[in-house]
Amino acid sequence: MKFERFSFEVPVDRNPLKRNKGFTLIELLVVIAIIAILAGMLLPALAKAKEQGRKALCVSNLRQISIGTTMYADDNKETFYNVGGDVPNGGWWTSDPSSDKMLPAWDPRAYWGIAYIRYFGGTKRVYRCPSAKHVDEWRETGLKWKAEFWLNASYGINEYIVVPHTPGTADKKPGKALKISSIQSPTTTVLAQDAAEQKMEGREDTVGLFDGQDECLKQWKYDLAPLYPERKMEFEWFRHPSCTTLWVPGNVSSIRYSKKGYDYRWYTGDSPITAPKF
Repeated sequence: MKFERFSFEVPVDRNPLKRNKGFTLIELLVVIAIIAILAGMLLPALAKAKEQGRKALCVSNLRQISIGTTMYADDNKETFYNVGGDVPNGGWWTSDPSSDKMLPAWDPRAYWGIAYIRYFGGTKRVYRCPSAKHVDEWRETGLKWKAEFWLNASYGINEYIVVPHTPGTADKKPGKALKISSIQSPTTTVLAQDAAEQKMEGREDTVGLFDGQDECLKQWKYDLAPLYPERKMEFEWFRHPSCTTLWVPGNVSSIRYSKKGYDYRWYTGDSPITAPKF
């Protein structure tokens, strides 16, 4: 009996176009995991870059404001704008959100920036920190206007560039406006900075630690805090998260966050015991 040999050949499809192009479930999960890891690494860097851009705009705003305040002081015997020897205290550009007419600078409600804006051809947008979320909206008076109405008043001016500081006196009466040349240490004196207050008056609404205080910004941390449940308002001084600050000579620098506060002489114009780091 003869046996014939049979050979079996498995056909091989050598056409790559006919291969299955689909991913397995494991391959798909691996790709998704890699994308998630890369995104997790990239997003913080993008957020940081975005914040750096906002801070750069904030610095630019304050430098433009410095141009206006300097020009005004040059035209007005070395004094900054004041009404009867005091700094305007309001945060209004207009009388209400429906109005487009700018208030006169002397109006009690007027924001202090109105007095300087014509000196550098700017707009009220220059007075808005791009990282500001809320500023003083005067809610204690019953006003309930949206935050947008107030955000073009997000830089606070230091009262003591106009009103002489009297040690141990909480309530100061306006008198003759202070001349820049009378400021003992202008290079270490705050002119304006990131703030919730449109006018910073000292003990409880600046980042200065004044005599008799154990903590700065107590008014906003405690007294007014219930009126602004959506935001810890003390952080409006530290938006970047440092406090962008314009000093009297026109330079801009950042002050790091401090819960306790800094040398109050940075506001009063006296030579500070602790000099700021520029």
